[in-house]
Amino acid sequence: MTILDRTAGAALGLAATAAIVWGANAPITVHGSDQAILRLAWSARPERIENCRQQSDEELARLPAHMRQPVVCEGVSAQYRLTVRREGSVVAEQIVRGGGLRQDRRIYVFHELPLDPGESSIEVRFDRLEPDSPSEPAEETNHEDGPKAEDEHGQRGRNGNRKDAGETVPAHLVFDRRMRIQPREVILVTYSPEHRALVGIQGSTHAPR
Repeated sequence: MTILDRTAGAALGLAATAAIVWGANAPITVHGSDQAILRLAWSARPERIENCRQQSDEELARLPAHMRQPVVCEGVSAQYRLTVRREGSVVAEQIVRGGGLRQDRRIYVFHELPLDPGESSIEVRFDRLEPDSPSEPAEETNHEDGPKAEDEHGQRGRNGNRKDAGETVPAHLVFDRRMRIQPREVILVTYSPEHRALVGIQGSTHAPR
């Protein structure tokens, strides 16, 4: 190898090293977005809806003695409609069911919706699809108020037989607030089991750019 070849090789190596250093330190222009994010994230147990009826004497007579029960109940897990509105317009809507083959496991909600900065009203509703019975007062909770209708034991009855209301999500939830949305802000709406209500957490600035 001649001196010229060595010189050329050294010069090429130096040029390659300089290019790598420049590339690692060169400023990169990222065309990000100032949009904020409305994040909906929570999980809860669905209600168990039971319809009970009194068996007739004829029905009881057809059953073995050890299987005779005056009252029989059939139950299903409740389903819910999630609705998100901004300034009164629907921006997201979804039917939410529990997990598992029988849909009796926990329900999970996770959505991220982009929002333009500025002052705006945000409404998030989570409503049970099964209608309230005539004897069941509607229960609606939001970020400011607790349950509007609840007995002293924290349980409510549907057709006289709805249990574990303290552990399940209420039939109707609503978060409704007018807020000033900052650029790249993350607004979290989640379910509080302690308050049995949807609550909002504002102020985080971890939205992707």
